[in-house]
Amino acid sequence: MNPDPVWSMITYVCNILGMLICLGGLSLAHYSRYRWPGRVLAGAGFLLAASPTLYGLFLGS
Repeated sequence: MNPDPVWSMITYVCNILGMLICLGGLSLAHYSRYRWPGRVLAGAGFLLAASPTLYGLFLGS
């Protein structure tokens, strides 16, 4: 089985979920009470969205 279609679907899912988590974290960081948890959540969402690209950059060909 060729893993290319599965990998491209995982890439889209990671990008969309990561962007949604990042946007949620940024809107949570807007309030001063939740600033640090929001920033951490936004950073985690960014890493999730960038993970397929980073994987291809460092480990893939």
